[in-house]
Amino acid sequence: MRKSVTCLLFMVAMLPGIALAESKLGYVDVPYLIDNSPQAKAASGQLENQFGPKQQQLQQKQQEFQQLQQKLQKDGLVMSDEERAEAENRLNEMQREIQRMQQAFREDLNIERNNAFKGVRQAVMAAVEALAEQEGYDLIVGQGALYASDAVNLTERVLDRMEANYDGNSQ
Repeated sequence: MRKSVTCLLFMVAMLPGIALAESKLGYVDVPYLIDNSPQAKAASGQLENQFGPKQQQLQQKQQEFQQLQQKLQKDGLVMSDEERAEAENRLNEMQREIQRMQQAFREDLNIERNNAFKGVRQAVMAAVEALAEQEGYDLIVGQGALYASDAVNLTERVLDRMEANYDGNSQ
């Protein structure tokens, strides 16, 4: 009786292994695809075009601040107390303005980046799903895998599919 129970438990424990051996598995490096797909490169280019001028404007404002600060340090000793106080107030006001501009820039950039890369993530998932369905994969894992051999790594194949489906107008 004990042997039959042990044998039965062993067989039940082996069933998932048998089913797993018949399954077709794959792995995809999603962050790699998001970084290297033509959709991601196009989204990055659009963000650069959109936010490049704002970034240059911010850098110009920072240079003006530094020049004014250097002028105050250089000429501060020969200025009257009233002139020095006025210059310091101007510097403080300019510094607050720069900080507001930087914060607004970061917030706007993050919002636009998230919106742009949402489409890229959707394209990645669509390409993975299409590959899985066409080639009969039962399971494709992403970031949760601790190890994936080259035999099950489908990342480059998915990237090839994304490049083939990229029309240059959408993400």
